[in-house]
Amino acid sequence: MMEVLEHPGAHALMALLLTLLFCFVLTPVARRFGWADEPDWRKQHEGSIPLAGGPAIVLAVFAVMMWVGGWSDATVVLGWSSAIVFVTGLVDDRQHIKVPLRFALQILALLCMVWLGGVELHNFGNLLWERLLGLGPLAVPITVFSALGVINAFNMIDGMDGLSGSIALVTLAGLAFLAGRGGFVEEHNLLLIICAAVLGFLLLNFRFKGRENAHVFLGDSGSSWLGFVLAWYLIALSQDNPTAGVSRAYAPVIAIWLFALPLMDTIYVMTRRARLGDPIFGADRRHLHHLFLRSGFSVRQTWLAMVSAALLMALVGILAELRGWPEWAMFYAFMALSFSYLAWIDRAWKQRRFLGRAFQ
Repeated sequence: MMEVLEHPGAHALMALLLTLLFCFVLTPVARRFGWADEPDWRKQHEGSIPLAGGPAIVLAVFAVMMWVGGWSDATVVLGWSSAIVFVTGLVDDRQHIKVPLRFALQILALLCMVWLGGVELHNFGNLLWERLLGLGPLAVPITVFSALGVINAFNMIDGMDGLSGSIALVTLAGLAFLAGRGGFVEEHNLLLIICAAVLGFLLLNFRFKGRENAHVFLGDSGSSWLGFVLAWYLIALSQDNPTAGVSRAYAPVIAIWLFALPLMDTIYVMTRRARLGDPIFGADRRHLHHLFLRSGFSVRQTWLAMVSAALLMALVGILAELRGWPEWAMFYAFMALSFSYLAWIDRAWKQRRFLGRAFQ
């Protein structure tokens, strides 16, 4: 365990540099074997973009974990179970796995998380009132359902250069801060390593001035893997562990604030599809970033607005935890924000106007 506690900054820097190295090494490999994203009616990039970002992040994180050593049993389970999700996404990037099979494999990984890793939603905290809302025998199915929602919500927001990586970075950084504050040293250090790997990917994925297209994409392998990691820590850090004598890092309701934007975007898109009778897990151009782009905002302007909103909501959640604001009050505030968001976005699509701009 002592190795895990030493030199977190150096380990994070190693992860960043390794991610850059793996991106450059894997890019020609991805092109050679067809792991590339081609432009189509719903995508904004030009030309074939290699899906090397996800594999580069995962390989870099795993390499640093092996170099550091001394991880707890739960973290080792995280590595193996997340590998199931990663490989599933890797195959899906190449030949498109059917949704039921993809979900089955993700559920298998999540059951490993619960039964082998000990990560489970035992309660929602004082969500509705000043009384603990326990889950009892529904704990496992609710845990799996919630985590599955996080994985696929994050996967669905991966639709624009720099967006999903930046949203992940916001949530991961918030989790790392709260983990460090709560005394979860191993979790804090691993989250910093993952943050650094994502940052390395963003250096090649973000549209900097003079760069009109990303050099690499995450792919389903990367977005699903990051979604799994986010689900793991959003749950693990929000629950007490009396057996291990560990108290939670934050109240369960704070998790939805840390992950607010992908959650609200996915709820809107899926409810709209269900209302229209379209496949719930199909593809369309009704996500929030599509709304910005349809209204004439640039990719960088869209990125700035969405990441700023995600950061603001994460900061509200962190502030609520630091100040000890009532959990039920934060839940009802989030519900009010969500319903307002859903009504606002629905109206924008119906009127074909957003933030004062007509659709182009």
